[in-house]
Amino acid sequence: MNIYVQGSVESQVYNYVFFLVNNRIGIQDLASYISNLKGEDGDENATYVQEINKLLSAKNNDVYTRLAKDGSIFLTENDREVEGAFNLLIVVSLKAVDQTATIKTLIDTLTQTESSKTSLKQKILLNLYNALPTDSTLRYNAFLALVDVTAQADELDSLYSQLEHIDKWIKQWGIDKETERQLYNHLSEKLKQAGEEKLSFDFSLKKLSTYDEASFDSSVETLAKELILQAISIENWFAFEELYQHPAVQKTKGSPEFELLEVFLNGSLLSYKKFAQAHPDLMKRTNEENNIIKIRLLALASLGCENLSRELTYAEIAKNLEIPEEEVEMWVIDVIRAGLVEAKLDQLNKTVIVHRSIYRVFGKEQWEQLGTRLNTWKESLNEIMAVISNAKLIAGGALQGGAAAVVVEDKTQPQVEVTVSTSN
Repeated sequence: MNIYVQGSVESQVYNYVFFLVNNRIGIQDLASYISNLKGEDGDENATYVQEINKLLSAKNNDVYTRLAKDGSIFLTENDREVEGAFNLLIVVSLKAVDQTATIKTLIDTLTQTESSKTSLKQKILLNLYNALPTDSTLRYNAFLALVDVTAQADELDSLYSQLEHIDKWIKQWGIDKETERQLYNHLSEKLKQAGEEKLSFDFSLKKLSTYDEASFDSSVETLAKELILQAISIENWFAFEELYQHPAVQKTKGSPEFELLEVFLNGSLLSYKKFAQAHPDLMKRTNEENNIIKIRLLALASLGCENLSRELTYAEIAKNLEIPEEEVEMWVIDVIRAGLVEAKLDQLNKTVIVHRSIYRVFGKEQWEQLGTRLNTWKESLNEIMAVISNAKLIAGGALQGGAAAVVVEDKTQPQVEVTVSTSN
């Protein structure tokens, strides 16, 4: 279920009010309704109504914040008009003397009041968000509250498709860097609690990217180190080169965490085992069993890069991964599923032909290898074209009953022209 809709629909909120609160707009109508929910008569002599009228006569913001707090009763009483009353409260709050204070109080009421009416909370927060101007910083507060309420209902997945717009919304909201970091951190924590480690990591990385050279300190370094360990622990996450190049991560160079990142970037199973033996305390903060699985998959991808379009025997793979030969097929299937390799298994001959494999690091050496392969491919195409041209000449000569000159190119010898005679 997608509960989030982008766009201003303040008119929709007003329509709710007109329909569900008998077209009565205003503070006194809210006061009368709350009075009724409290068990009073709701008329002008009711205690609650008199309290609100007294605050109203003071002509300050107190009446608005009072109504925003007392709106909590809408979440605890069963009445068909509470949704309309909430929407009326939104309209009243938007007209408050101190709109910011009033809206924040209303948001606190929605998030902090214990109630089983989660769907109502979500709907009202959504209406509030859309009733606010697009460039209002209060949209940040409303969105954060919507995330919290949705997470409490274990429905955070309903917001996943909307999270890709966060960066754009942040610019619209006009929040400062520190608030932006708080948002990324909050989303990361909520997503992690929901078991979405990859999305959680993405938002932590966004937070890390908000720091520049001038704002880098020990807390940022700690975050970068934590992200290295988090990246290693995420199943089927292999973008280590991108993480390695991150400026904040580069600042951790020389630390055990950075060395471990280098192992997963371009190391082997053997180099991982040596590192793990030298850093037992750091290894306790990771899942060593999962680490072994990931480094083996990466090692198999590297082996594939080194042997593209060449038959790899089960024995070679077993030796490289330090596994029994009977487990090779399982590991090849796993590395294909992980998207690291495209390969074909030959169970009869116990060989694997790798058609494509990712490069764990793509640097100067890899560019040179690519250049060599492209040149080889170009030469092969030239030879094919020469064969085709010669075949055409032979065919042409045969049709004319004459002779055709065929050029045979040998790069190690002077060019030789061979004449093929044909007769009728």
